[in-house]
Amino acid sequence: MKWLNGSTVFTILVLWTVAMLMGVDLAEANRTSGGRRTAVQSARTRTRSRTRGAGRAAGRGNRRGSRRKGAGRRGGRRGRGRLSRFERYGCEEIHLPMCKGLVPYTHTKLPNRFNHTTQAQVFRELERLSIYIDQSCSRNLRLLACSTYLPKCHGRRPGQSPCKRTCQTAKRKCSAILEQLFSLDWDQEFSCEGLTNRRCVRPMRDQRCRNEYPACVSNQPISACQNLTFTYGVLPNMFGQCHTQDINNELRFYESLQATNCHPQLNFMLCGVHSPYCIHSDEPFTFPCREICQEVRDACEADYRRLNHNLPWPHKLQCHRYPASDDTQRSCVMPTDPVTYTGN
Repeated sequence: MKWLNGSTVFTILVLWTVAMLMGVDLAEANRTSGGRRTAVQSARTRTRSRTRGAGRAAGRGNRRGSRRKGAGRRGGRRGRGRLSRFERYGCEEIHLPMCKGLVPYTHTKLPNRFNHTTQAQVFRELERLSIYIDQSCSRNLRLLACSTYLPKCHGRRPGQSPCKRTCQTAKRKCSAILEQLFSLDWDQEFSCEGLTNRRCVRPMRDQRCRNEYPACVSNQPISACQNLTFTYGVLPNMFGQCHTQDINNELRFYESLQATNCHPQLNFMLCGVHSPYCIHSDEPFTFPCREICQEVRDACEADYRRLNHNLPWPHKLQCHRYPASDDTQRSCVMPTDPVTYTGN
């Protein structure tokens, strides 16, 4: 080391110190750079993770949204209501009072063989026939008329018309009575020609009347007569109906009207029409007076039309049928009249 002079040694020390410092700076720089790279990589990793997480969350959100939309669509369909099997087959519920609840089926399929496409058109025909089908000679007379004009819904197939046996049963039991009462030509109005006994509306079983002639009986089994002061009525009634079950089936048609409370004497009117009041045992068929009938009609007709597809006021409740309070030929009764018959 003798060949090294002082300046050389100094230079070496300076260079060594600089090198050491540079080495430290480089190491620090490397560490810092590496840390930065690590931080950047970590940040990128975290960003990717967040992005992936956000993507997965978005995917889940989209799937949830799709499910919600699907549920919303399904809910909307449910809200609108699914078509019933009758509606899918092009059938509709019977709402005409001559047939609703009085025949052993609830839905019809139009057009019928007369090319009636609405029940409003059918109503005019059945109203004309009501004077006949209200007779109690056979349930099959009403069934014959209803299934002729309101064919029974039978799935995708055309509506079912009455069986030939149904027509023949009604003819056997009713033709003579209707001819005697109304001079009816059966074959002109209810011809059995062209009917078959396949895929058709079968005949109903008839019940015999307990009383052949009108007699005073308790009217309490009749729904509209309950809770009235007059507790006795006459059966068979003027329509020949003698079974309270048949009368109650017919009166169910008025339940929605009764629920409106349109007039406090609506039940008095319905009861007195379907089971005329027994005031004296020797004087059957005492009907409500025309005045109370007109009051009920004036108060209830608008509700009746609203509830029943704008049908006109029922023919059985037409007030001209019933005597006025000053009628000297026929007696009638008002709700405030005293009870004179108690079954004794």
